[in-house]
Amino acid sequence: MLISINYGEEMLELKLPESVECDIYECKAVSKDIDEHAFLGRISMAEKELFSISEADLLIVNDAYRPTPTSDILDKLFKSGRIGKKASFLVATGCHQPPDNKQLQKIFGALYDRLKSRILLHDALDKSQLVFLGNDAEGNPVYINKAFHQADKTIVVGSVEPHYFAGFTGGRKAIFPGLCDYDTTVRNHCLAVSFDASPGKLEGNPIEKHLQQLMSLVLDKKILSIQVVLNKENKMQAIFCGNITTSFKRACELSRKIHSIRADKFYDLLLAEVRPPLDSNLYQLQKSLENSQQAVANGGTILLFSPCLEGIGPDSFYRLADNWRKAADYPGQMANDFGVHKLSRVAQIAQRIDVRLYSELPDGIPDKVFFKNERKPQNKIQELIDINRSIKIALVRDAAHTVLRPH
Repeated sequence: MLISINYGEEMLELKLPESVECDIYECKAVSKDIDEHAFLGRISMAEKELFSISEADLLIVNDAYRPTPTSDILDKLFKSGRIGKKASFLVATGCHQPPDNKQLQKIFGALYDRLKSRILLHDALDKSQLVFLGNDAEGNPVYINKAFHQADKTIVVGSVEPHYFAGFTGGRKAIFPGLCDYDTTVRNHCLAVSFDASPGKLEGNPIEKHLQQLMSLVLDKKILSIQVVLNKENKMQAIFCGNITTSFKRACELSRKIHSIRADKFYDLLLAEVRPPLDSNLYQLQKSLENSQQAVANGGTILLFSPCLEGIGPDSFYRLADNWRKAADYPGQMANDFGVHKLSRVAQIAQRIDVRLYSELPDGIPDKVFFKNERKPQNKIQELIDINRSIKIALVRDAAHTVLRPH
């Protein structure tokens, strides 16, 4: 039995004995793709409820680490005459690295040359970009991007899919952490050391609770939200427009139906396919691990396939990983450092199951974040089969967006 796995721009073929079954999980479509007529119809309804998109002086879009079809959405808005000539476009980078020209061209597509003079990039560490917004529930100061703060009417463009600790991407995440200061993001992300922060979960999630507290600081802003939900081919299944909170919640309901799948059993070996853009580095890779690991039996193995051509991720994450003193020292002096939530979670997962990675990373690099380099996946699979002839195996397609729920 041959199974094919997407790996960057290549396809890998792995062989399984005929005596071994492999369950395959992937996102499912629940309706026809939304066409342009329906898309613009939803937009018009939201405009009647709030304000015309052509009146907006700022449009917020995702960076290149989300599958959001931003260029397609902007193209539809532009062709329908809804983008004003003076509107600016702010890329909500959060604490990610700023997009380069290639990534900006991907985000904005055919409109890039026309719009590039109006594109702004958020920098969470650049204090000249930020203004004081208020204090959070714990009394900590919160700063927000100046362009967003000064905008009269704002459009938020995003997509909703599972997020390994915020529950779901989209909606409020374009603003927090998309446009806030570094320290606020650190405080938010450090709450993710709790496994109550998990993919597809909003109720009882400490990350979501904190995000809602932060969103209360911008209740006076005029925001029209455009949130899309995608299928496994990244085609738009639906669009939800209007109030940023209600459009997000409605999108989450559909995303659960598409992206969340109940596993048939616990697996001894789980093969996780990671697709662009979340196969770019170790920092982004964790989403795929978290989405699948609950379906792996104690002592089992998860093998992820991701080139990680950008390396380990942000410099701050690399420094943290380089200085990490292993799980026995947590929570010590690094408990409030940015990225500690990622290291602590993988460390705990790696104590329960064997976490393996097939990538282009040099030996020793994945080990810094508790992944084990696997250079010969076929040999590893055969080794596990030889040990356990009744082995239970699963393949998860697009593991960064497919969430396996334990049976």
